[in-house]
Amino acid sequence: MDFNTSLSHSAQCLKQAIPLLVKYKIPVTPINYAIWYCYVLGSNLALNVELDNILAEHGTCPASLSRYLFDKYLSDKDLELFHQISENFQGTLDNVQSEIDTTLACSQSFNSVLLQCRSDISALDKSDISSFDNVLNFVDKLTEESVIMQQTAHSFQVKLQAAYSEISELKQALVNTQEAAITDPLTGLLNRGKFDDDIKAHIKTFNSELQISKTLIFIDIDHFKQFNDDFGHQKGDDVLKVVANKISRHCINKANAYRFGGEEFCILANFKSVSEALNFCQSIRQDIEKLSVKGKKTGKSIRNITASFGIAFYGSKQCKDEFIARADKALYLAKAHGRNRVEIAPAI
Repeated sequence: MDFNTSLSHSAQCLKQAIPLLVKYKIPVTPINYAIWYCYVLGSNLALNVELDNILAEHGTCPASLSRYLFDKYLSDKDLELFHQISENFQGTLDNVQSEIDTTLACSQSFNSVLLQCRSDISALDKSDISSFDNVLNFVDKLTEESVIMQQTAHSFQVKLQAAYSEISELKQALVNTQEAAITDPLTGLLNRGKFDDDIKAHIKTFNSELQISKTLIFIDIDHFKQFNDDFGHQKGDDVLKVVANKISRHCINKANAYRFGGEEFCILANFKSVSEALNFCQSIRQDIEKLSVKGKKTGKSIRNITASFGIAFYGSKQCKDEFIARADKALYLAKAHGRNRVEIAPAI
């Protein structure tokens, strides 16, 4: 790996490598970062092929295999970029600490001068005319010290602003990459990987004594294949986007929406009653059925868009897969009963 070239592209590669580490749940260590940086760079085809095979087999890259890949394809020189980024961040922190120390020292010096002048002024003979000259000297001294203090404080403020900007940019880059790692790029909804994590937390907080129903909703666009077959995949993507947008709008501050896969979406939510969940789904369904595919030339509607919904409420001692299977069963019933409708999974 060319270190100089890598350093000049570190920000760009950070945005590509970190989401992959997050996606495959791989710790951001120097060795892992070096491997995935090289993977993103595409500079070693054999490494990429072997890493792809490991991911296909394990769904991640275990620490032992990361060490194996590093020893086989990379060297300690490839760790320099990671260490450089770490050192730059540490350098920013060190500069802030240094400026704090300098400003504190100046502040303490100024405080000492103030106390000394206060003491000297108190000791002056108020009846002696020469005391006026002494007071003027104290004023000059305090003015000089005050200017120094102001300059130091201004310098400190400027450097703090620069440090804040640097750290904020790094934080935003990390936030953006984490969001990218959990977001479906086409629809903007949360992705399947995020759903797999969230559903575990969703059912973990189940409490049978609380009047809250842990709910999973599956949504499937009706006859989606025909949109692709009749109008092309670009139009199919447009359908996915507008449906996802409708779902997302209804979920704001109420639920989490995900693209489960293909034309299927899902929602994790908490409802106080069955009727509340049913009304929620019906409102989304009714909004979706207002959508349509329009002709390019005429701008007129040429095919309506509808979706089917399946609702499942979590039951005690259910596992995640059973919960998903029940919501999927409800969705199947909605399609079997004519589509563009909402069905609720039968009670356990």
